[in-house]
Amino acid sequence: MDHTEALRMQAVEKYILGELSPFYRAQFEEHYFDCADCALNLRAGVAFAAASRLYFVESAVPGKVARAPRAGWFNWLKPLVAVPAFAALIAVVAYQNTVSIPRLQRAAGTQSAAASVAPWFSLVNASVHGSSGTHVEIQLGQPFYLFFDITAAPRQADSVFLLQVQDSTGKTLVQSSVSAERAQKSVVLPIPPGFREGDYKLFIFDKVAGTSVPAGELPFTVAFSAQIQQH
Repeated sequence: MDHTEALRMQAVEKYILGELSPFYRAQFEEHYFDCADCALNLRAGVAFAAASRLYFVESAVPGKVARAPRAGWFNWLKPLVAVPAFAALIAVVAYQNTVSIPRLQRAAGTQSAAASVAPWFSLVNASVHGSSGTHVEIQLGQPFYLFFDITAAPRQADSVFLLQVQDSTGKTLVQSSVSAERAQKSVVLPIPPGFREGDYKLFIFDKVAGTSVPAGELPFTVAFSAQIQQH
């Protein structure tokens, strides 16, 4: 898949919404690691989808009265100022405000879409969120995605970064790997359903020549959302 085809088929939006077939998903993932534009749009789209989902869920809570915006859509984005991905979000608004955002907003604003699309959670700044890290709020039995950067420099050019998600007892629940070349871009790790509430850590190891050394760890906490489960 080249960049022109990715734009034509709206691959970024469909990838986030889980609408790509396995074939096109694999093709887009190959393209994504070599395309700075798609990498930027994917990062911004994830941030927007996560913020939109929280906004619409909070708006649906009984007893809360929606207030009319005072100065256009920019005020709606003020709660995101503290989010590091905000700069990327603004970039994609300017770049794709007639395609990406309306599509993601419609999906996030409907209960059926919220129930069918696996949520995304960023671990980019998990280490500054406290000892428990990023708060992951999902439905019981719902899969989700973790979005993060590998900041450690590889020991060698042929290093492979081993990824392990472990629970509080040290049991490995998810394991994957990514090449040193691909680790130069943000990594998306799918998490299958079945996780329980509690504390977890994503461990990153630099593996080369049969040896592994720690290359980082990102904590996160899983909690079930009673509000989302009511829908």
